[in-house]
Amino acid sequence: MSIVFHNSDFIKEDDLVIESSNRALNYGDGFFETIKIINTKPFNFSAHYLRYCFACSVLKLDCTENEESLLLHLNKLIKHNNIVNGSAKIYISRGGEGKYLPDSTSSDIIIRTNDGLGFELNTAISLFVFSDEVKTIGKISNIKSVNALVSVLGAIHAKENGFDNAILMNNEGNFIETTNSNIFLVKNEVVYTPPITDGCVDGAMRKWVVQNINVVERSIDITDIRDANEVFITNAVTGVTGVNRVEKTFFLNSDYSSKLQKKLINLSLGL
Repeated sequence: MSIVFHNSDFIKEDDLVIESSNRALNYGDGFFETIKIINTKPFNFSAHYLRYCFACSVLKLDCTENEESLLLHLNKLIKHNNIVNGSAKIYISRGGEGKYLPDSTSSDIIIRTNDGLGFELNTAISLFVFSDEVKTIGKISNIKSVNALVSVLGAIHAKENGFDNAILMNNEGNFIETTNSNIFLVKNEVVYTPPITDGCVDGAMRKWVVQNINVVERSIDITDIRDANEVFITNAVTGVTGVNRVEKTFFLNSDYSSKLQKKLINLSLGL
């Protein structure tokens, strides 16, 4: 039976109790972080911790864990559950009571792990443009908020139309990300990605890509996609995935996505 970390205790997952008054459940008052585990170690952890602190600041929550203490909890949990490769998810919700006006800046934390694989070569996917709902430009859009309804509806919309994933837009009509990943495009050997100020999630894998290759940050629209030589997406769990189609536009090139994913695989193998 899996062990989870809840506030200060390591308990059996079956013993975890979420109160009906939980503010994440009632008001979406919380956020989460999903972290890849490779060879028993959290990958790119510092980037996730920086976003944890940023999310606490945005939601006006006490940042109760420093980087060392949060990593210690996570490493102990990985050991408890014998995770070699897989992922961990950290859930943060506001403690206390109140209605729309909370009475506390304290936070509750839950960490759970999942067994899985290291980074592997990914099959290229297809993308559909979702425009029924949009993300607003602001700091809340940059964190992994527990309110992910635009992503949920986008994913449903993509599946209904026979696509693997959906591109999300902001309220200015720019393409900012997919339902679960940041998006990049390549044109004439230059790599582009939307800036955080356009409302995309400040992805940990996005940061890793930006640190490893030269990337130009600028707003992206449908014309940019149609003129691109290559499109790829990134997230913490799967790494870098090529895109073979955005609606009626097809892509045969996967040079950058393959190169980056192979680098992640080499890291997985300890090379």
